[in-house]
This record gives sequence, structure tokens and C-alpha cells, in this order.
Amino acid sequence: MLFRFLAWRITKVAFTVSLTLSALFLLVQSIQLDQVLLKSPAKESVLFLSVWLLYFFSYFLPSSIVVAFGWVFFDLKESKKLNVIASFGKSPTSIFFKVLLLCSPLFFSVIIVGSFIKQDDIFYLRKLFIYKYHTEIIKGIPEKGFYTIGKINMRVEKKDANVFNDVFLRVDGNLISAKEAIFQDGELILKDGSLVLKKDDRYYLTKFQSYKLSFLNILLPEERRKDSFLLPVFNITLGLIFTFVVFYAVLKYIRKHTKLYYTLGLLMTIYHLVLILLRAKF
Repeated sequence: MLFRFLAWRITKVAFTVSLTLSALFLLVQSIQLDQVLLKSPAKESVLFLSVWLLYFFSYFLPSSIVVAFGWVFFDLKESKKLNVIASFGKSPTSIFFKVLLLCSPLFFSVIIVGSFIKQDDIFYLRKLFIYKYHTEIIKGIPEKGFYTIGKINMRVEKKDANVFNDVFLRVDGNLISAKEAIFQDGELILKDGSLVLKKDDRYYLTKFQSYKLSFLNILLPEERRKDSFLLPVFNITLGLIFTFVVFYAVLKYIRKHTKLYYTLGLLMTIYHLVLILLRAKF
């Protein structure tokens, strides 16, 4: 009964942390999708958000379990409950392993989700969403501020419907400025401007009266690369290793909440840096 209660507490904390991290990550990544999500069909928007949240929830789950184990066992240690449990012949290490065993389905769920949804699938879906609804995004560009649309950085001083004034764009390292631009049929027709091209480490300035920029060609998603099936395995392996580390640190060294926060923050930073490096290598 005790072990199930601790496993439930750890699961609750892990779910809360993982859901919070995935929601924050979605919020940051989807800032440029706000116009799309609002104007696209509700079914597609909900499907996109659901798949995104499901993948990143499972992605952050192992590291969230590390945080949960640190938090719960520190609470047991601080409240002297570990000593009480130890008086009944249950050592902290035996408690840890039994609770970890009960929490093992959480780790296996990462493998299950990772076998169906890959990280590159998520980013490809995001690019495809931008490509499909780029018209809504461009029409919703705010005045007097830089906006990123895929590979394009754009700034508009003033706009009236599909007509933009004092436009600046950066496309694949090339700079374009124009007094006026008209967006129609997936193309941005720029008038009275200049184009700065970079070639062989040299810059070339060209002025134009009219210049067409096709968003359809620029925003067309590249072919997906196959993401390694080992990423979920690496994620789980790191989760187990760091769970042991944080348990040992709580048991031996951490005596204050502030030190717990610093330790968890440092371990999570190292955790995800290592995971990013492993993904890049494999």
C-alpha cells in the first residue's frame, strides 16, 4: 500500500511537470501559428495540437520522473518519514527500487509513443501546417514588428488588407526591401525596392521596379529525414540513470529546498543537452 501511494505521488508530479513543459514548449513554438490555429478548421487545429502535446509529453516524461523522484523522496526525508519507514525494516534503497518498479510502465509508454510518432514527424507537420495556411499567416502579420514564417523573416511598417508598405524581408541570407508589396495567389509582388544577394562571401546590390517572391516554393517542406528509433531508448536510459543520481543526491547531500531546486535544474539542463547531442549523432 505504501509503495503504491508513493508511485501514485511520483506519477502525479511527473505528469504535471511533463504537461507543463510540453505546453510551454508548444506555446513558444506556435507563436507564429496563432493566425493559422485561429482561422484553420477546428478539427485540424485540435489534431495538430493533440499530436504535438502527446509527443512532447512523452518526450519530457522521463526527465519529469527524475524531478518527481527527487521531489517526493526529499519530502519524505525532510518530514522524517523515511526514518519512520526504516524503523519497520524498510531501507530507503529498497523503497526506491520497489517504487521505481511500479513506475516502470511510465518508461515503457515513452517507447510506445516514440514508435508511432517521431520528432521529425512533429516538425514536418508544423512546416506542412505553415505551408498549407501561409496565406492566413501573411495576412495576419502585425505592423512594425519582425515576424518569422518558415525560412522568411519579414517586417511591415504599414498594411491595408493585402497591400503592405515599407517592407523588409530576409530570405535564405538575402535581404529585400521595398516601398510597397501586394500579396496575391501565393506570391508577394514587391515594387520599388532593392535586393542584396550574398555569393562567394561577397554582397551584390540590385535595384528593381517589380520583383515577385513565391511563398509556395520557399515554404514547401523538405523531405523528412528518418529519425532514429533509438531516441526513446536514449531518453529512457538517461531517465533511469538520472533517477538513481537524484535519489542518491537527495539521500546523501541535499538538505534544503533551495539546493534541491538548483540540483534538479542543473541535472535537467545536463540531461537534455546530452539527449540533444545523442539525437544529433544518431
